[in-house]
Amino acid sequence: MTITISKTALLSRLQLLAKIIPAKSSTPILCHFMLETRDGRLFVTGSNSEGRITTSLECIFDEEISICVPTSILDGLKNLPEQPIDMIINKDTREIRIKYHGGKFEVMGYAPSTYPGKRSIEVLDSISLRTEDLFYGISKVINLAGNDDIRPVISSVFIETEPEAVCFVGTDAHGMGLVRKGNGGQAGKISVIISRPIASVLRAILPVSSDNLELRIGADWSDVIFNDYEISFRNVEGRFPNWRVVIPKGNKLELLVDTKQLIGAIKRTSVFSNKASCLIVLKIVRDKLTVFAQDIDFSTSAEETMEADFNGDDFSIGVKGSLLLEILSCIDDGRARLTFSEPSRAILITPESQSGNEELTYLLMPITIS
Repeated sequence: MTITISKTALLSRLQLLAKIIPAKSSTPILCHFMLETRDGRLFVTGSNSEGRITTSLECIFDEEISICVPTSILDGLKNLPEQPIDMIINKDTREIRIKYHGGKFEVMGYAPSTYPGKRSIEVLDSISLRTEDLFYGISKVINLAGNDDIRPVISSVFIETEPEAVCFVGTDAHGMGLVRKGNGGQAGKISVIISRPIASVLRAILPVSSDNLELRIGADWSDVIFNDYEISFRNVEGRFPNWRVVIPKGNKLELLVDTKQLIGAIKRTSVFSNKASCLIVLKIVRDKLTVFAQDIDFSTSAEETMEADFNGDDFSIGVKGSLLLEILSCIDDGRARLTFSEPSRAILITPESQSGNEELTYLLMPITIS
């Protein structure tokens, strides 16, 4: 049987689905795409033990078929110019021949009988969001999520709804990111913990557009459905920390500083910080902020001074430079606001200006300095 399809359309879908396919797996069939023809379309699926993505695109075929194709097909398609290609599949031997103008290549397909099927989900609740809102929420907090397989709950992105907003939270217990996005008062109450790998896949696939998507939450698995995509993922089990109680209410000391200048200063000075702690010290004297780093073991140090607005007396606090960089890189505003209470208490970091229906807040725990 033969499938005729646009090379560029097929390649673009395969490249997106490849983000969920493991490079190696104890279940070899997971290192394949599954192709199915039905209803005048080609359905392409990629899967791993934690999630599954299915998308579809237009094609011409002469027979319905289901077959698994190795990811090596990507290497064959990458350097071809845009053109219609023919995928000729031998149903008996499962050999797949890709014919294009002036040439061909062949790969071996496999029976889909052992490929994991779609999980049936008993939907507990669902909400409708714009794809750009889900993309933005995940993008702004995912770098604050942990990377510890032993503690999967805090190595995840947490999404829950409030009466008038959707909240996205990521934390590694040293820092926290929070996005609160207005949802126009839409009905639906959800709460779900998404693993960092699946959140990364969602961020890579979601278009930054005003198209709507549906987020359907089940007890064990959940779905994200938009356009021609259906993404299923396993919910992370456990109880997410009560992030609301850790946000300080009494930070009265306020520092306003140019975001890009501070990012540049931290990048340059942290080269000379201790590699284990990445400790940098923020020293504020009147309207001057000094960023200081030192590695006593190698007798190196660096400091930079810049203009800033501060409403308190002289103040110093130690922070992990790499984590502060992660936070500042998520702030698009020209100036960042850092608020403090004491050198041992949490720092709140926000853009100087927040938009009407959106609130971006970061929390950073300090490091004790001697």
